[in-house]
Amino acid sequence: MKRIIVFGILLSISITNLHAQKKKDLLDEIDKLRKELKTTKGKLNDAEKKTKATLTQVETMEAQVKDLKETNSSLLNNMGSFTELSKKKAQNLEKSLESLQAKDKQLKSINDAISKGDSIKLATLTVFKQALGNDAKIGVQNGVVLITLANTVIFGDDDKSATVQDKAKSVLGKVAKALNAKPDLKIIVEGNSNALNFKDKNIVDNWDLSAKQAAAVVRSLQNDHKVDPKRMSVLGKSEYGSQSIETETRIIVDAKFDEFYGMVKENMKNASKK
Repeated sequence: MKRIIVFGILLSISITNLHAQKKKDLLDEIDKLRKELKTTKGKLNDAEKKTKATLTQVETMEAQVKDLKETNSSLLNNMGSFTELSKKKAQNLEKSLESLQAKDKQLKSINDAISKGDSIKLATLTVFKQALGNDAKIGVQNGVVLITLANTVIFGDDDKSATVQDKAKSVLGKVAKALNAKPDLKIIVEGNSNALNFKDKNIVDNWDLSAKQAAAVVRSLQNDHKVDPKRMSVLGKSEYGSQSIETETRIIVDAKFDEFYGMVKENMKNASKK
């Protein structure tokens, strides 16, 4: 009986010790799990902080990307506007250059025409100087060759005379010789008279006198020296054409302004085609 009691006591003690050991093991396991849980929570908190920081960085980068896109779009628009503006400026510069080149050609054409005209005038002046020598004043005035003869040489001492003197015919003959040698030249004979009073019914006034004197010179060139009348014109200036005290008759050689301007126009037209 005692053995049974001892066995029972020992069994009870063993069971008690076993329960105590298991409880201790469970407590240790619980403590271990708590520590692991605490560590996991710490790691989770760290992960959440990193995730939050990462999301903040992502938002910042997205905002930067948006700003960059807007800036890039603005730059592209500005680049397009700048390109268009540069294109227009280039076109305007090209047009300005073409305009300047055209004007340069026009100026060159005018200069060429003037140079050609000056050369012709110089040659004409030389022809008449060689022909007339000291018998008349010869020069270039207002772009034309001008031969000036005193009325006393042509019509004598009578201011109201419109008859060419025989002694003047030799001088007019020299003019006619030069004209006949240059069939392309034309002349205007300009008569000038003093302010005179007329009682002669054949002459009305100074306009009439200056025109008659110029016509007499043209008539002499035609009849006495065979100058083609189609090449000559008469101009009466009365007392208003000359500032000289001594009246004079002027022969204007090759006053073809219309041909000169025609030549300029033609040169400009040809230059624009090049």
